[in-house]
Amino acid sequence: MSQNAQDLMELQRLAQGGAGALTETLLREYALRIIAAGLRDERGGL
Repeated sequence: MSQNAQDLMELQRLAQGGAGALTETLLREYALRIIAAGLRDERGGL
């Protein structure tokens, strides 16, 4: 499993454990960055 996937899963675990709104916000932002990076790769770096 990639480091990004491990980090995402850890943030999700913290959010589900009641770690609060900050953790949920970090989880969303991190997921958006990973998705954006994947789209750039698929589109040839656009």
